[in-house]
Amino acid sequence: MRLAGRVLACGLAIAAGGGAGVVGSFDHAVTQAGLPVGLGISLVLSVSVIAACGLATRGRLAPGLAAAAWLGTVIVLASPRPEGDLVVPATVLGFGLLLGGAVLAGLAVGWPYARHPGDQPVRASRPVGAASSAGPSADR
Repeated sequence: MRLAGRVLACGLAIAAGGGAGVVGSFDHAVTQAGLPVGLGISLVLSVSVIAACGLATRGRLAPGLAAAAWLGTVIVLASPRPEGDLVVPATVLGFGLLLGGAVLAGLAVGWPYARHPGDQPVRASRPVGAASSAGPSADR
């Protein structure tokens, strides 16, 4: 991916993460028959946006930026304003949005996205700590 494409993808990831944070913050308190439907929708939306950024760019930079924008937006909306307005209150649903969203965002960012279609994620070919032929012991 060229530099202009990466910059555009990162900008779109920040906008999408922030947008998901705004929508999720206003939607998380919706309940239907006592079930936290809004919280579920908010969490699914946030992890979907972050994972879509990773799948589109085949890397972790864009999903990391989307997750940071989501978390920053939700934290700002969870802070009380001087007028006393608060979008994400300190309730079970509010904490579920903050903590559940942060955990799911971390999982979505840490997911091993392949670099090219059909590629497998890079894995260590030898155990950690095993000597290599090009290491310091090869000079002796």
